[in-house]
Amino acid sequence: MPDRQCRWGILAVAAGLFVLAAGLGPRPANAQDADSFTVREVQEDVTADNVNLARQQAFAKGQRDAFDQLMLRFTTAEEAAHIPQVTDTQLDDLVLDVGVDQEKRSNVRYIATLSVRFKADGIRDLLRGANITYIEWRGRPPIVLPVLKTDAGPILWEANNTWRAAWKSPAVQGLVPLTVPAPPPAAQQPDDALKAATASPDNLNAFAARYNTQDVLIAIAVIGKTDDGNATLDVTVSGLGPLASAVAGTKTWQANGGEAMDAFLRRAVADIATAINAAFKANNMVPAGDATTLAVIAPLTGLPDWMQLREKLARVLVVRSWDVGAISQSSASLVLHYVGQQPQLESAMVQNGLVLTWADDHWVLQVAMAAPAGGAAPQTPAANPPPPPAVAPPAASSNPTAPATTNQ
Repeated sequence: MPDRQCRWGILAVAAGLFVLAAGLGPRPANAQDADSFTVREVQEDVTADNVNLARQQAFAKGQRDAFDQLMLRFTTAEEAAHIPQVTDTQLDDLVLDVGVDQEKRSNVRYIATLSVRFKADGIRDLLRGANITYIEWRGRPPIVLPVLKTDAGPILWEANNTWRAAWKSPAVQGLVPLTVPAPPPAAQQPDDALKAATASPDNLNAFAARYNTQDVLIAIAVIGKTDDGNATLDVTVSGLGPLASAVAGTKTWQANGGEAMDAFLRRAVADIATAINAAFKANNMVPAGDATTLAVIAPLTGLPDWMQLREKLARVLVVRSWDVGAISQSSASLVLHYVGQQPQLESAMVQNGLVLTWADDHWVLQVAMAAPAGGAAPQTPAANPPPPPAVAPPAASSNPTAPATTNQ
């Protein structure tokens, strides 16, 4: 995904000066790229003639195993099968670095847990060059609030919240940059655990505003025991946004005999993270191929509307880029460049809180009201009549300061 440019347009309107930020904005932060392109907890156990040779072989095998996991992270198994064979030299060029999280060694044996970071642009170039359909996260990281219910009540920020510690472990990895925020200042903490446990629409919206994200996941855990003394874990997931809706519900885990509590909790977290990543891939996989254009008009009432529209549109992965033809305080004329069929575009829009409707001989793009997970789904428009065979793009703005082209 090439770098996107952030452009600003300043338009004079009757009410005064209206400043609009045009475009998709900057690419996700490098730290987010590092998360998506890092494979953690790669386990290697190699025996060779000596420990130095075993270590060298473990690193080579770890890079290869991490690469295979990364390919399955970004694409489907069917698509991954078509990726050209990568030589050891090419693989070395794709790896940014290898970190050793844990290691044990003897004279001839080397055991290690590795973290392998790949070069984001190199991986993108490889997939594009092979015409492989793949997917990346776009937008702000989803926030996870892990609430642990105890006899004394729910806890969230407390140091003894082992459930939160599990969510901050390497068990959380994948396409979706699930983020557990740091505890806020003490003045902001009162009743946070209770508010998260309640997960009312007002509380969810407040958390979303605090962390400036459209996705808030609440994971409420209750630890119990079976009759034979094994630990159990009941987790209820709810929240705000399409990711929370995709995995909302309650699931139960049971510890294996002799399994440590921290390992047990991390296993549950890994299962939930896997389900979230799978749902994101299933709903957002972008097909390969040339882009199609669609002209739309987006009604606006001011800068907040435009910023919200831009934020949501940036998450629609089938939209590769868009051009801004004209913009004012009341509307924006856009040309969307998207891949796939139009029904897929409309579905992707709905999943990200946008609705396309056909009215008065043009397409209208509007923000839909998002519902919390488990609540009523946003109302989608009735079936629209098909558009004319050719949809003309909006005329370029005559204002020399109006935003021009926006690319991802």
